[in-house]
Amino acid sequence: MKNKKDLLDALDDPGSLSQEELDAILDDPKELEDARLLGDYRQAFARRHASLKPDVNKEWNNFRQSRISGKNKGKQLWIGISIGVAASVLLFFSWQMFNRTSLVPVNQPIVAFTASTQSQEVLLSTGDGRMVSLSAPQADSLLRETGITRGDEELDYQQTIRETEIHTLTTPRCGAYQLRLADGTQVWLNAESRLKYPSRFTGEQRVVELEGEGYFKVTPDSKRPFIVKSGDITTEVLGTEFNVRTYVSNDSHVTLLKGSVKVKNVSSSSEVVICPGEDAHLQGDGTFDVREVDTDNYYLWTEGYFYFDNETVVEIMRELGRWYNIRVEFENPQAMNYRLHFLAERDQKIEEVLQLLNMLGKVQATYENNKISVK
Repeated sequence: MKNKKDLLDALDDPGSLSQEELDAILDDPKELEDARLLGDYRQAFARRHASLKPDVNKEWNNFRQSRISGKNKGKQLWIGISIGVAASVLLFFSWQMFNRTSLVPVNQPIVAFTASTQSQEVLLSTGDGRMVSLSAPQADSLLRETGITRGDEELDYQQTIRETEIHTLTTPRCGAYQLRLADGTQVWLNAESRLKYPSRFTGEQRVVELEGEGYFKVTPDSKRPFIVKSGDITTEVLGTEFNVRTYVSNDSHVTLLKGSVKVKNVSSSSEVVICPGEDAHLQGDGTFDVREVDTDNYYLWTEGYFYFDNETVVEIMRELGRWYNIRVEFENPQAMNYRLHFLAERDQKIEEVLQLLNMLGKVQATYENNKISVK
């Protein structure tokens, strides 16, 4: 726009603007400020002259002339503006600026975890394609057909299995499960996890595949290494206790409690050997960051506890969301990165867990309508 008259002509009829002319106004801070000032004038006019009912066309023409000539500044300018004209112009330019900048509404909560609507059951997939819900009344008879016995929240494969099949055990949110593999290895499978394994081990290696989180207490066998494949990571042991956590591909951990393990990234060929009390964390560049950790953080879930050692609130809340299958929202984004030490029992109600969390004084979390809100 070249001068004040051009801007006023545009305000008179915004629809007549070409895109190039509109861009020129929006890209010129001074001209854009003039358009925004109309809103201020309109508000002042409404406050000071609430009872005035001006002739819109007459007053607008007066305003045009005074604005072009540069006369009648300040208070006199208010009287020359029609409420309707000013409001429509302001709305037009506000809408154009919204489209130009794609503004995101402010003060919207950040969703850290979403609830699942899927059925929350422990499922066993057998080699012949059957899917067995372990909560179904007929589950025990189906398990006996394949030689599997079941105890309290545990499958046992140490009995005689007629054929070697690939089985898959899947845990839901809100629950964990245990199994004893054919070689006697014990596995604790955390919520929302999946373990693929043979009903009998044959060959020179004992190989299983994991998604999610699992704790392994491996039966020693010097001739047949035990290998856990999880995403890009393979963990190889002869006999030891360790935890593997790979809920998120870019946040994979292997944590050792006893013995020795070799951890390898199959994509980059990066390889480390870790000792008890150490955690191997896969980095974005494909290498491992090995450091000493509090192993309780990676073990106590098998004994029915939430345990977090200097963990961010967002990770704590994601774990609670997964266990209780609850949506988690942060009304205060800064609270996501606060770090806490926190312990609670996993069989408590979510309200009781949040009460303990709030007592730490760092955040305030409330539960309503299957949603946690964190302030």
